[in-house]
Amino acid sequence: GGVFREILRISQKTRKDRQLPYFRALPWYFLTITLSLTTTFNVRGALLNTFPQTAVFYNSFGLIAFSLYMFGFVGFVMSLRQGMYRYQFAQFTWMAMTLIFIVVQGSLQVTNMMRGMIWFLLPVSCVVHNDIWAYGWGRSFGRTSLLKLSPKKTVEGFVGAWLFTMIWAFWFAGFLAKFPQLTCPKADFVSPMSCEPSALFEFAPVSLPSWVAAATGGYIDVIEVCPVQYHALVLGAFASLLAPFGGFFASGLKRAHKIKDFGDLIPGHGGMTDRMDCQIMTGFFTYVYLESFVFGSLTIPGTGPACPATAVGVLACANALAPQAREELLKLLGGAAVGV
Repeated sequence: GGVFREILRISQKTRKDRQLPYFRALPWYFLTITLSLTTTFNVRGALLNTFPQTAVFYNSFGLIAFSLYMFGFVGFVMSLRQGMYRYQFAQFTWMAMTLIFIVVQGSLQVTNMMRGMIWFLLPVSCVVHNDIWAYGWGRSFGRTSLLKLSPKKTVEGFVGAWLFTMIWAFWFAGFLAKFPQLTCPKADFVSPMSCEPSALFEFAPVSLPSWVAAATGGYIDVIEVCPVQYHALVLGAFASLLAPFGGFFASGLKRAHKIKDFGDLIPGHGGMTDRMDCQIMTGFFTYVYLESFVFGSLTIPGTGPACPATAVGVLACANALAPQAREELLKLLGGAAVGV
């Protein structure tokens, strides 16, 4: 909500807004329904497992979403006022783009958290650490300008931040993997945060190169590593090499509109948008990466959308089936168990 307000405020004209009291409420209506719909969609598996009766709502989810947006669209058309058309359409377009690029992408963080809080804490910490190390290395060793758009950013700060963010990501992932409360997916909203350890979080000894053992006097020759730490290196690389361009984009937007910060919520740091520009991109990438390489998906014939290839994901898809289809699935599973 804070980011949404700050971005909308860039193009708002107070004098014109005062002449359009009804129109001013429309962005908040669209924000409310977008947040509500994206959140309920992203937690549908846990909601269905906790409240099976919500299947009625999810069976009509598309129609409900379409109706709510159509109501807002009609409201916008009804609010159009002669002499204000250009301003109103510009504001509506600005609002729609903000909802798509900020609110919808940000809502994917909910899915990341439902898969285990590690997938929220790890990328967020990587962005924070990258900012800290970029500032430290830039102040200490910065000589070469990285981008004219942000004159204070240096190549030395960029490279130093990447190196130390990678180290942090690898270590912090291993640290978080030791806490089941942070690695277990949330299958519902009533059961405790406990589960059978996933292979992602099982540690195994890895032999280090001989020169490491020689350099440490034979003190370190083997370390315990779990698979999630390798995935953490990918998230750390994105947070340090690509996510900063979200910040550069925000800098360009501010320069285009001749403003120093998006807001003044945090003294000396600006508003929420100034702090969240890289976080939103990293959260979106984390979601795409998990979907593509960590959790995968499978499609159950006749169910339409893909189901995550995990016990929790398959259970959520099963709960979304019609009652008769669920009975047929139980019979098939029973037959398969007997066959085994």
